[in-house]
Amino acid sequence: MIFKSLIESLAKSVIHISSEETNSTAVEKYRVGELEIDRESFNRSLSCIRDRDSFSVSFEYTGSDQADSLSRRDSSSVSSFCDRLRLQLHEDPDVEGVITVKITKGFSGRTCSIYSLSLIEQYWRAGGIASAAAKLWSLAEKVFIVESSEVQGTYNTGLFVIRSSAQENTIATNPEITNKENLLSARNKCCLFYEGKSYPFIPQDFNISPVFEHAGIADLFNTLKLAFSIIFLADITSLDNKVLTATIKGYRHVTGVIRLDGSKDAEIAAAYYEIYQWAYVDGSITDKLGIARNLLSIHVDGNELRSLQDGSMPAIISNYSIYLKDSVKQYIEVKNKLSDQIQKQSEKASEMVKSIGSYLRASIFSVYSFVITTFIIRSMSKASAGALFGDGIYLVFIMFIFISVGTLVYAYKEAEAELGRFESIYDAFKSRFDDLLSKSDRDRILQNDKEYKRDVEYVKQSRKRAVYLWLSCLLVVFIFVTIIKLTQPELVPPVS
Repeated sequence: MIFKSLIESLAKSVIHISSEETNSTAVEKYRVGELEIDRESFNRSLSCIRDRDSFSVSFEYTGSDQADSLSRRDSSSVSSFCDRLRLQLHEDPDVEGVITVKITKGFSGRTCSIYSLSLIEQYWRAGGIASAAAKLWSLAEKVFIVESSEVQGTYNTGLFVIRSSAQENTIATNPEITNKENLLSARNKCCLFYEGKSYPFIPQDFNISPVFEHAGIADLFNTLKLAFSIIFLADITSLDNKVLTATIKGYRHVTGVIRLDGSKDAEIAAAYYEIYQWAYVDGSITDKLGIARNLLSIHVDGNELRSLQDGSMPAIISNYSIYLKDSVKQYIEVKNKLSDQIQKQSEKASEMVKSIGSYLRASIFSVYSFVITTFIIRSMSKASAGALFGDGIYLVFIMFIFISVGTLVYAYKEAEAELGRFESIYDAFKSRFDDLLSKSDRDRILQNDKEYKRDVEYVKQSRKRAVYLWLSCLLVVFIFVTIIKLTQPELVPPVS
C-alpha cells in the first residue's frame, strides 16, 4: 500500500480496496470510517508525493453524491480540505466513505517516480514479454532516471539509472550504450528478428548492475535479458505478446520458446549474455555466430532454451580457436599466392619490354645491314667508277626505312594492347580474393599496388625510350645515306 500513512492521518478505520501503478499514474483506494483528522500528519504524508507529480485526494461519502477533493499542496488548500472533512464529521459522527488518491506523474528532467516497486512490476509483467518490453520502451522514450523511495542504492541498465528519491539532486548521465545502433545493425545483418523495428533493444538494456534489491524486478529484467540475448544469437526469432519463439540452426535445429512466467533466469541469462558479448565484440560477427549456433544446438537440452548445459562458452571459444588456426593457414596460402602473382606480373612486364627491344633490334639491324652491305659491295665492285648510292639503291633504302617505321607502329600498338591486357589481368586477379580478404588487408599485402604501378610505369618508360631510340637510329641512317647520295660526284659514263 502506497499511501496508507496519508489515509491514516484522516481516519482510524482504514480498509484497503485497490492499488495500481503504471508508467504515468499511481492510484489507490481505501474505505474509511471513524474520521480523525491530523493535519500535521496529513501534511507530512503529502510530502512523499514528488514535486514533479500532480495529485488528487478525493473523499466520496457513502450514501451521498457529495465529494470533497484536494489537488494542491499549499497550506490554505490543505486547511480548506481538512475543514470540510471536519464539518462533515460534525454533522454526522459516523460518516464513512471512499478515499481515492491519484498521482499523475511528471517527467521533468527526464526523471520519473516509482511509488511501489511491486506494483510497477505487476504492471510491467502483465501481458507477457512483448508487452513488458513495449512498456519499458515507452517509459525510456520519456525518461532515463527512475527514482523510488523504496530503493537504497543506485543501479544502471542500458535504459535507466534507478536510484533512491533522496538522490534527486544528484546529476546522472544517460546510460544508453554508445554503439547501440551498430549492434542493432549487426544483428539485422546476421539474424532475422521479425519485430526488430518495434523492439529496438539490445541485451545491455536489461542488464542491471549491481544486482537489483527488488527480487521481482530483478527477475523481470533477467528474463528480458535472456530473451534479447537469444534474439541476438538465434537465426530466426519472433515475439508476440506473451511468447518469444527462437530457432537456432546449428548441427541440429532447435526451436524453443521463452515466456514471462516468473522464472528465476539470472544464471541462464548470464550464460547467453556472455555468449552474446563474445560474439559481438571484435572479429567477424558472422563467423562467431556460426560457431556459437553450432555449439548451442548441441548444448541445449531438446528444445528447452532455458536448459543449457554447462561448458557452452568454453566449448565455443575452443572451436573458434581451431577455426582461427585453419583460417590462418588459408590466409597464409592466399598471401603466398598474391606474392607469387606479384612476381609473375613483374616477369610479364620484363617480357613486354624485351619484346619491344627485339622488334627494335631486328628492324634497325635490317636497315644497317642493307646500308653496310651496299657499301661493302660497291667498294669491292670492279665497276668502282659507279656512284656509291645510285637512284635505284637509294629507293630500296627508302623502302627499308618505311618498313622499319611500319614495324615501329606495329610494335607500339602491340605493346599498348599487351599493357592493357596486363592491367586487366591484374584487376581480375585482385577481385578473386574479395571473398577471402578484406579490402584493407588485400591492399596491405599488395602494398597498395606499389609493385604493379612500378611495373606499369617501367613498361611505359621502356616503350618510350625504345621509340625514341628507334626513330633516332632511323633518322641518323637516313641523314647519313642522304648526305652521301647528295654529295657524291656525278660520274660521266666512259666514252667507248
